[in-house]
Amino acid sequence: MSSVPINAPAPEWSRLVGDSLKQHGAWHTYAKLMEARNAYPSDLSIRGYVEIVRNMIVRQFLEHPKGMQAVAKLTAEFLTNFDRFNLNAQEGFLISLIDGRMDMQKLLILSPFDPFTTLFNLAKLANERAITVPQ
Repeated sequence: MSSVPINAPAPEWSRLVGDSLKQHGAWHTYAKLMEARNAYPSDLSIRGYVEIVRNMIVRQFLEHPKGMQAVAKLTAEFLTNFDRFNLNAQEGFLISLIDGRMDMQKLLILSPFDPFTTLFNLAKLANERAITVPQ
């Protein structure tokens, strides 16, 4: 059962998302949209904004100076305290591929997931500081 009354007006998502992106950035906005998706399960516009923000996150991740030739490495924090990271199955699989030698392009080839999902999960791992992509 939803926590939002049936007759409650839908929020003005375009303004809320725009303001959140300006003030807090893409990852915070993504987290808030995921919360909103649970609160408003029948509101399809939220799903559209989630995909827009996911696209922004992947584009920001790919703005690395080396682009697809960048090499991801596991962080010391991940290696010493990996139980702190609550990885899903896809993220765990991608972590298993990262050896500090393969570039993003090779990771995309080896990943069984679609390229966008792979890049989003890599961006998420970088945001959570499980991996780093040195300059």
